[in-house]
Amino acid sequence: MKRNIQFFVLTMMFIASLLPLSVAAQATDEFVLRSSTTSVKVGDTITMTIAGGALTDLYAAEMELQYDEQGLLYTGYSSNLSNQAYVLAPKVQGNKIVLVFTLTGSKPGLTGQKDLFTLSFKASRAGEASVSLGSVTPVNSQLEKTVGKMGNGITFSITNNSNTGSNSSSGQGGTPASPSAPGTSVLILDTLPASNGVASIDVGSHALLEAGKNSKDESVTIKVNSGSDVKEIQLNLPAKQLQQLRSESGDVKKVRVETDLATVSINRDVLDERTLSETSKLQLSIAKVDPDNFSQEIKKEVGSSVVYDFNLSLDGSKITTFTKNSILIEVPYSLKLGEKPYQVVIYYITEDGKLEIVRNGKYNAVTGKVEFQPTHFSKYTANHVQVSFSDMDGHAWANEAVLGLAAREVVSGRSEGLFTPDGEVTRAEFVEMLIQLLDLADSSAKASFTDVDPGAWYASSIASAQKIGLVQGKDDGSFGVNDLISREDMALLIYRASKISNSKTVQANGATLGFLDQDRISAYARDAILAVKQAGLMDGVAEGYFDPKGKSTRAQGATVIYRLYQALK
Repeated sequence: MKRNIQFFVLTMMFIASLLPLSVAAQATDEFVLRSSTTSVKVGDTITMTIAGGALTDLYAAEMELQYDEQGLLYTGYSSNLSNQAYVLAPKVQGNKIVLVFTLTGSKPGLTGQKDLFTLSFKASRAGEASVSLGSVTPVNSQLEKTVGKMGNGITFSITNNSNTGSNSSSGQGGTPASPSAPGTSVLILDTLPASNGVASIDVGSHALLEAGKNSKDESVTIKVNSGSDVKEIQLNLPAKQLQQLRSESGDVKKVRVETDLATVSINRDVLDERTLSETSKLQLSIAKVDPDNFSQEIKKEVGSSVVYDFNLSLDGSKITTFTKNSILIEVPYSLKLGEKPYQVVIYYITEDGKLEIVRNGKYNAVTGKVEFQPTHFSKYTANHVQVSFSDMDGHAWANEAVLGLAAREVVSGRSEGLFTPDGEVTRAEFVEMLIQLLDLADSSAKASFTDVDPGAWYASSIASAQKIGLVQGKDDGSFGVNDLISREDMALLIYRASKISNSKTVQANGATLGFLDQDRISAYARDAILAVKQAGLMDGVAEGYFDPKGKSTRAQGATVIYRLYQALK
């Protein structure tokens, strides 16, 4: 029977703690601390090894390390045992670090000399700082507690760094990830207090792979707990192991990183076609930006909203672009009195200080967060856009759609403060709305239609739509830019747009259309109309009728596009 390793470790150590010391008292294992130097400067990294000496049959052990937290800042660990034993992530409690490992299966314990753990600290204050073993509980291969002899502690002499004249710590560190409970795909990390607001944390390869094995939904979740003093979190993931994540049900495609600042989900495909070594690191950085770094104009636009700076790099080189479905970001947003959730948007702050709307941003009322899928990392902020039209009375059914799209600059009024909801929609207007909402504009695209003026306001959108197969035009080579769009053509474009966006929610299941006028529906539009009907994106105009050749109003067109926006995941 397959054993859960982590449960086994904890159970075994508990049983060992109950065993009388005389059970295997004849064997004495030695445990010593070793460091290459005892004289360091403030800011230097100290590397220390916990080694076993004269080992006779060491199958598992629990060790408690004590250190001077006033002069030393714990920053991480590694273990030479990772390839042959199960190593629990260190548990940090004040000035104590608890380390646990166990071999697995029927095998003899370790013998002779063996390096067990390597820990790193940052020298944070001038003076003397000591590290020592507080207790050791060894267990042999018969699951008997043995005697552990502890060596002397180490005292470090720390002097001020003359280059910086500072004795402040880097503020980086945290406990490496470990599964939160046996059999789960969740890793939990706790950051250390950050004197400069930055917490840097490593995820262990073994812990990540174990979490992947337990995944039931093609994802692994990493929860980072940090204090209010943390303004930036740097998470280091083993890239090679991330690419290798698998569970019993297949590949694990996504890592979800939940922090107190924001949540970022990363698809494995960000590493596709990238050269990785066994030690490659994928670093995710999430930071709150100091508002003083912005111009007065940006401060006025952003108001009290938090600005986040996201970065992703591989071995120190930034990953600047990726596909829209590779990254999902969630940032918290508290609705103020009178604010409408459908008018909460995400802004990208450009390098030259301009605000650009990320149109796929959505406020999730359940989580209280705004979700969006960027195509690059940079600075982003959530904000509310107040838009209103005075002629929407009598169109309450379309109000959310019109105002939600207007907040995202997908639709606009035809005159100051007026939307003209009963106005007609041309084919060019409808394509423009679709392309803008779905961020499908391609500046390199060229339209071949005879009636598309390259300098017209709609030219770029129609060219982009033609390039990706959203539109095909008429038999005479024209597009019909000024023709009013029919309901069946509107359904066809919505259906194609959903496919281009890789949506699985807009699909026909083979049922009949069920409209009294279905004989009037063109053959090319039948499947599309069935799919959008079943997905709830379009309805009939009257009891039992679809009116395929009928024309759409602006309110109707906006509503259909907004429903597609809501349906896309």
